Amino acid sequence: MSCKIIFFDVDGTLTHHKSGEIPESTKRAISLLRNLGIIIVAATGRPLSMCEELKELGIDVFITANGGYVTYQNEVIHKVSMSKAKVKELVEFSDSKQHALSFYTKGFHMNGVQEEGVLAALFETLSLQTYPDTHPSIYGRRNLFTLSVWNRRSGGSI
Repeated sequence: MSCKIIFFDVDGTLTHHKSGEIPESTKRAISLLRNLGIIIVAATGRPLSMCEELKELGIDVFITANGGYVTYQNEVIHKVSMSKAKVKELVEFSDSKQHALSFYTKGFHMNGVQEEGVLAALFETLSLQTYPDTHPSIYGRRNLFTLSVWNRRSGGSI
């Protein structure tokens, strides 16, 4: 039995690098590949909750949170959670430096530190135009698959 499969990055590959939208040409290509029986996998640093527009295209295999959370036809087939001790350490570091911190569960949340440079970086990397929900203590209640510490000065991820 042979299997045909193709993996795509999301941001800047399936989505336009500036607008974050999925171009019509990409939608047509995804449809063509699916009609040829090719399995399409979206591999991304995004959390699964930020892949809804890809699901609408018929993509049903996702490697999200930089490999920390993988689903096939809505079933979790792989997940790697960060240790709560390491997360606590990173939260304390971020709090001491007043760095923004993003938490990747199935969703995407932040610690509430808002900086202009961070918002610009969130738009550039995830096409977000506003800050996501703030949940400063989410790390103690949910499995985290990825965590990003954002530098106050540059806005970039540390």
